[in-house]
Amino acid sequence: MKRFDNLFRWRPDAEEFSKPLQLKRPFKLLFDRLPTGIDNHRIDVALSPEFMERCRLFVRRSMMHDVTENYWGEPPPPPDNKDLLALREGYAGLMELTVDRARKYNRLEMVQLLQFGVMKFLLRLVGQEYDRLRNQVQRAKNLDNHQSSGRSVQLHDRLVALARNEPAIRYRVTRRLFREILKIENMRLSKLRKSVLGRSWPVPKPLLFNPMLQLPSLWADEQAMGHYPLVCTDRDDPDAFDRVNRLVTGLFAEFLPSWCANVEPSDQFDTTCSNIQAAAQRHPGEQGGLIGYTETLMLLKRSLQPSEYQSGQCSWLDSPENIDRIVYSVKHGGAIRTDFDAPLFRTTWHNDKWPGFHHRLMKQILKAFHGSRVERDLLACHAGPLVYQELNRQVPVRLLCQYLAGRMTRGDLQRKLANLPGKIAPAQVIKVLDRMRSTISSMPAPRRRRRIFSFLRHFALFRRDLKQAYQAHLAMRRIHLLIRPEDIELSRRNGSLLEFPLREELQPEQHRIRNHVIIKADVRGSTTMTSELRNRNLNPASHFSLNFFEPINKLLENYGAKKVFIEGDAVILSIFEYEDTPYQWLCVSHACGLARKILQVVDNQNVKNRENDLPELELGLGIAFSDEAPTFLYDEGREIMISPAINRADQLSSCSAAVRKSEYGKRLGRGVMVLTPAPSETVNKESSDKLIRYNVNGIELDVPAYYKLKSELSFRRVELESGKRVMNDHLLVARYPDLEGHMHDLVIREAAVTVWDGEKSGRRAADGRCYYQVISDPEMVDYAVKQANQRRRPLSGAVSAPQQAKPTSPGRYH
Repeated sequence: MKRFDNLFRWRPDAEEFSKPLQLKRPFKLLFDRLPTGIDNHRIDVALSPEFMERCRLFVRRSMMHDVTENYWGEPPPPPDNKDLLALREGYAGLMELTVDRARKYNRLEMVQLLQFGVMKFLLRLVGQEYDRLRNQVQRAKNLDNHQSSGRSVQLHDRLVALARNEPAIRYRVTRRLFREILKIENMRLSKLRKSVLGRSWPVPKPLLFNPMLQLPSLWADEQAMGHYPLVCTDRDDPDAFDRVNRLVTGLFAEFLPSWCANVEPSDQFDTTCSNIQAAAQRHPGEQGGLIGYTETLMLLKRSLQPSEYQSGQCSWLDSPENIDRIVYSVKHGGAIRTDFDAPLFRTTWHNDKWPGFHHRLMKQILKAFHGSRVERDLLACHAGPLVYQELNRQVPVRLLCQYLAGRMTRGDLQRKLANLPGKIAPAQVIKVLDRMRSTISSMPAPRRRRRIFSFLRHFALFRRDLKQAYQAHLAMRRIHLLIRPEDIELSRRNGSLLEFPLREELQPEQHRIRNHVIIKADVRGSTTMTSELRNRNLNPASHFSLNFFEPINKLLENYGAKKVFIEGDAVILSIFEYEDTPYQWLCVSHACGLARKILQVVDNQNVKNRENDLPELELGLGIAFSDEAPTFLYDEGREIMISPAINRADQLSSCSAAVRKSEYGKRLGRGVMVLTPAPSETVNKESSDKLIRYNVNGIELDVPAYYKLKSELSFRRVELESGKRVMNDHLLVARYPDLEGHMHDLVIREAAVTVWDGEKSGRRAADGRCYYQVISDPEMVDYAVKQANQRRRPLSGAVSAPQQAKPTSPGRYH
């Protein structure tokens, strides 16, 4: 009858079930593009010696502070913030240089290599510094025994404390180390990678900062319980993870890919937790000094198909949030009601039959757990950490969990408690545990159900992190960190060494200008303005200085700009890219931002000028790029810069008097318009590109600057509405950081050059040329950013030429 009844009960297929759920893309490691090193197996990597020394000092002093404060009963040495700052700046320096290499040579794998290389170095470093501290105390004890100075007992106690608390010491230092790295990543470096490479995290953040990688061991219960339930990491029960994995994947078997199914492993992983650690310590070269790889492999190989964990395939089960989306997609009631009113998820299944199926699925889950060993274990492991804190952390939490789960008799517990160090009253411990066992056995059904549903999510998190930890270990095992100078030199000679230096460690020949950009800001109508000021007995020099030159001077530092010279009523600025300052290899981005700021400053000053009935300033700005260093001459100690970009910027900032005085020009207002003369038209002054420019409070980029900008940033294209379009032009949107790390929006307009017949602009030029304008109007910038964020479509390759459309005023694009 039950089989017949099931025929009429709706069940979604696998596709319909998983459609509303999140699905992460598998991580793709790009190390196959890198050369093999001197051992013909791994990739040779040499990190900056200065960076490694900074890390070593930070870890050494942090560990000494931790040990003296928590175990030796001595006043800890005061923390030194200089060590922390040096660590952060060192890592930032490595990343900035590497990001530029990745952009310049299209080598994203270099960023991945640096991140995994630094991770491997830091994880090994904590172990090395712990061994160093222990050996230091051991040598002092041996010397004390020889000299009979009387400190032998104290030193022996310190050695015992170090050995007993090794997992806690290593975990706290490692955790702090990665927390500091994550801070500088979030504050600065992820934004840099996003603006330059178009990707914030070439290695996913959950993979790189996986808590499982920072644990001293998967069996370190006191540290692991802060992140995962202890059900799956029992040192004495290597099948614990497999037992839970079979139960959970079995419940969702018909909705998961076939490679998620449990299979019996063809060859049992015949090793124990204890000899994994012993083997790693005896053969640090084989394990890379990291025991986590073999521990992770032990659990995965017993439970998951190789096709899942070796290739890093992802299902909806690898997003723990999906468990909540399933469990809380319908309000619980009746036999599945819990004592927790969780908010319902909006992204759910729209089929009217879903609530009925959901109710049956939840009952099936609860039935599978009810009375099983897994349920007893998860309830005990949830209560164990609470009892552990109540007993002042004197009894191992695993011992508590085993007794609470009914897997240890009272007599066995008493014998184990008697063997523990310290003053422990077994009767008091057992009294607390029996009280908790009574609480668990009498737990109301709604609360027990909530524990089960919560455990499902935490198990999915553990399972995902276990797979990601394996992927991280695979990547780290492919890296050969070279330390010995002879190995580094051998790999360098063979052309297989991948080096990650700091800026100050670059060779002297790298300290040179690689290219530069010129910005010219030209004041319009300065002669007329000067005459008017003099007629009113006002000082023209102070007016220009206060309203133009001095405000510009205050902007230069944030964008790395220098003043080349002042040419009457114009100022010429430069931004250089140096070989040893990769973070500043955004010269055109910074030039565009500085030009916008200059216009903004002048607009603010003009508001005051209008209030005081003073003449307003009007500018034209041009930005020109040269892919080589400028030439410098010296005249009586004064540096004179020679560059073709100066003349080019002068042309871009100019404004044709013929166009501006025409009836057409009087209607244009603010902005940039570039025209080509009709064959029969003659103009008094033509630029070298044979074009006529209208530039009133506008910013024009030359073509080399535009293409350099595209190499610096990742742009998204925005098509304009018909009322905002000129000759089918469009906008390009990106973000860039200034030298202080603050992010800014940048919008570029690409438009077609049109023909000027002496009175108006008409058809598009026959040669199809385009010009490029930096948008400074805040409303247009906000509009473009909003459109780009809605579409999220990256721009790839060259932009196609715009087609002919009805011309309109460029004043919409100032």
